[in-house]
Amino acid sequence: MSRKSKYSAKQKLAILNELTRSNISEVAKKYAVDKKTIRTWEYLYKYQGIDGLRSTNNNHRYSKEFKLSLVQQYQKSDESLEIFAIKHGLKSKTQLSDWIMQYNESKLKAYTPRKRDSIMPGRKTTFEERLSIIEELIKHDVNYNWAVEKYNVSYQQVYGWYQKYRKSGNDPQSLRDRKAKPQKEWTEIDQLKAENRLLKAQLLRKEMEEAYAKKVMEIRNREGNDSSNNKPSKN
Repeated sequence: MSRKSKYSAKQKLAILNELTRSNISEVAKKYAVDKKTIRTWEYLYKYQGIDGLRSTNNNHRYSKEFKLSLVQQYQKSDESLEIFAIKHGLKSKTQLSDWIMQYNESKLKAYTPRKRDSIMPGRKTTFEERLSIIEELIKHDVNYNWAVEKYNVSYQQVYGWYQKYRKSGNDPQSLRDRKAKPQKEWTEIDQLKAENRLLKAQLLRKEMEEAYAKKVMEIRNREGNDSSNNKPSKN
């Protein structure tokens, strides 16, 4: 299903940037956009970057296992439905809400694509490619859809690599193909270099989140101060 937007990703980002100069009510009125929509754009940009603001032209394929995993993770989470969904690569809370309803009614199924839907097939990758993909995936807050489009691999491949990495205790060697003969011996230095790359990715993502949170707090404080200053004084 095609999902079109009145604004491009760059236009959405420009609108978000206006929040540093005006409050959300003024920006929403100026561009005729609902405040909830602007908040959703904020979350998409925070957790998925500029790619999160882009409109998608096709449906992504999700397995029943992935849907079930996400629903069960959400049940244990204390995050809002919207933030949880966007942090896990979805565009909105609607999809996850539907999956939760299907789960509760025992009707959760894998997505069956129609002929017009574009599905990215899997491809053969090297260990170095998988390491780089997971490194960038972490920087983009584990946005599987972003990695699929960026690296021309399947959703299931990216999801599987990251799950193996996490279940191994963040061991880079979990990304190696056990069936393939290694091109060179894996040394302790190689292990440390790989761990360092992934650790730096995690730290970078954390710094970005903290910087964004600080900026949002400054904006909201400014909005609060402006609101207080605009109140009529009592004579």
